[in-house]
Amino acid sequence: MTKTIAALSTAAILLATAAVAQPAPPPGGPRPGPEAGAPPPPPPGGPRRNPDAPPPPPPKAAHFRLERGDTAVDVKCADDEPMRACADITQQLLDKLTGMPKP
Repeated sequence: MTKTIAALSTAAILLATAAVAQPAPPPGGPRPGPEAGAPPPPPPGGPRRNPDAPPPPPPKAAHFRLERGDTAVDVKCADDEPMRACADITQQLLDKLTGMPKP
């Protein structure tokens, strides 16, 4: 009986020591992250414009659209990509398409 009481007392002391060893949280709770003062994200579908406002300017990137019958190739390049590099890539794409057998 005394061995059981001694074992339970030892277990209680060990558990109490583990609870005391945890650090206390900082006063005032957790600090907010950098996004705490940020505005809310825009609604789905993008920001709304005034219907009388002029349309946004067109993108500066090169854009090629080639059509022949039922087939169309539409290539849009990155804004920072030179037009010559985009035209070369489009030419390679067209060369591969013309080399493919017809279905």
